[in-house]
Amino acid sequence: MSGKRFQRALLCMMIAVFALIAGAGSASAWWDGKWKYRKKILLNTTAQGADTKEALADFPVLVRLHSGNFSFGNAKNDGADIRLVALDDKTALKYHIERYDAKEEMAFIWVKVPRLAPASSQDAVWLYYGNSGAADGQESGGTYDTPQLVVYHLGEKEGAPRDVTAYGNNAKEFIGKLETPAIIGRGATLKGEGDRMVIARTPSLNFSKGFTFSAWIKPARSQQDARLFSWDDGKQSIIIGIDGTRLYCAVAGQGKKAVADKGADLTPQKWIHVAVTAEPGKDLKIYTGGKERSSARLASGGLPEPVADIAVGSTLQGKNSFAGDIDEVEIAGISRTPEWIGVAAIAQGPETPLISYAEEESTSGAESLTLHLLAVTARAITLDGWIIIGMIIIMIGWTWILFANKFMALRKTKRGDSAFFESFNGEEDIWTMKDREEEFSDSSLYRIYRSGLEELEKRIERLTGTGKKTLPSQAITTFRAALDKAIVQESKMNTSGLIYFTMSISGGPFMGLFGTVWGVINTFAGVAEAGEANLAAIAPGVASALACTLMGLALAIPALFQYNFLSADIKNNTADMYLFATTFGNRVEEEYGGKE
Repeated sequence: MSGKRFQRALLCMMIAVFALIAGAGSASAWWDGKWKYRKKILLNTTAQGADTKEALADFPVLVRLHSGNFSFGNAKNDGADIRLVALDDKTALKYHIERYDAKEEMAFIWVKVPRLAPASSQDAVWLYYGNSGAADGQESGGTYDTPQLVVYHLGEKEGAPRDVTAYGNNAKEFIGKLETPAIIGRGATLKGEGDRMVIARTPSLNFSKGFTFSAWIKPARSQQDARLFSWDDGKQSIIIGIDGTRLYCAVAGQGKKAVADKGADLTPQKWIHVAVTAEPGKDLKIYTGGKERSSARLASGGLPEPVADIAVGSTLQGKNSFAGDIDEVEIAGISRTPEWIGVAAIAQGPETPLISYAEEESTSGAESLTLHLLAVTARAITLDGWIIIGMIIIMIGWTWILFANKFMALRKTKRGDSAFFESFNGEEDIWTMKDREEEFSDSSLYRIYRSGLEELEKRIERLTGTGKKTLPSQAITTFRAALDKAIVQESKMNTSGLIYFTMSISGGPFMGLFGTVWGVINTFAGVAEAGEANLAAIAPGVASALACTLMGLALAIPALFQYNFLSADIKNNTADMYLFATTFGNRVEEEYGGKE
């Protein structure tokens, strides 16, 4: 193979390798190779979906799994290997499982979507599963945003309902029936005979910035001023109730009262999403089925703060009891927007158009763990890290191309020198090989030989007409100096470019170290800004930073071997040149030498 063909092949191979590495993080991205299966969950907020015109941040989306859209046999029996990942296939999302029943093939999973884009059908999240060694990754408190103060799924088998938010506002008392089939898994039944749930008043239940109450209810019949939500100390109150089949809300405090009571009729024995929002100094609004039905103007100032516990399903004394089923009780410390209420009502329903499920994807598991981890690390590298790595890659390419050039040139020189030296030793007349330049064009010895002959010719021409047949010792010395000069020139050609190898050997690790230190600084700066530190947050940044050091070593280590290999060849070639110069000089001295 010729030198140019070798260079082209090497260059093509390097381009192919880098293309494969770059493609690992895009076309065939897989969040973690330990998980064998994944499914894309598509989120549609267009008119054909949840139909929202407003972006919603940190929105909890309910994912319903059943035998028609999920292979329960490919996941762990308790769902501990379930993971939710953002569309970028890098960001793990906070989630928790309300219910997971592999036997009945039914699951309800809540996931916090960082941003639900308006009027878009391009949003999605990845559902990963199929890792028998995975530990439970749920984080119920992280599933909700900061203003969400209470969420009761009412899926307990016994005892008081538990709040799944980070505030832990668990019910202090519950009278009623649990494990009732409900709109989302299991709910509760309140019989209307003093059944209720009591929530202790805590500092976190602060409604100075606003208030939102929502729940799914199924009234058993027409109600007689039944209380869904009651916070009343006799002087101040926030009351949400049903009178007949009408939902109403009354807010009283500081001698003023606001009532919204023109809500739509509620149909007995039918599930419906109800919500009430209140913003201090603005409006009190009632929603049913995600639509605003009634509103009233609130007095200026903050919302009432009764000195009492909160009751759901009746008053604290067990009066004005609600009769029916109830599920997914939520309380927030802000007034949720109409878009939020509307999407929540649609997203939590059993036939939601917000969500659709793509086909299951799988990986054979034969992927090399090392290659997988390298791909994961590559996806975590920041722009400044890629700049350093890009510079190192350019140097790697250059050193390999230079090595290929030098290697091929030295191989050709060695073959040419061997052929020339053999011919030279076979000739009795040193002049017979003078015109064989084309035959020995690759031989450094031939070029030294020609330089010596040119100097020798000059000295012999000076003897013409003098009658002398031998050269003076000074002429022989000059001849040998011409040979030494030619050797120096050949050595310069052989060693040209080796400085790049020494630069790569000494500078490569330091370039990589610079990228690593910079990456670690950025990682810990990000942790400091976020205000929380954990291994999962720090590890990707540190790993990507260390990738710079890895690339620096990938430059320096091969360059070290290349430099030593070429230096050995150049040393041998230089030794051959000096040997030839000595041999050639001795033959000239034998033939033309003598004393004046």
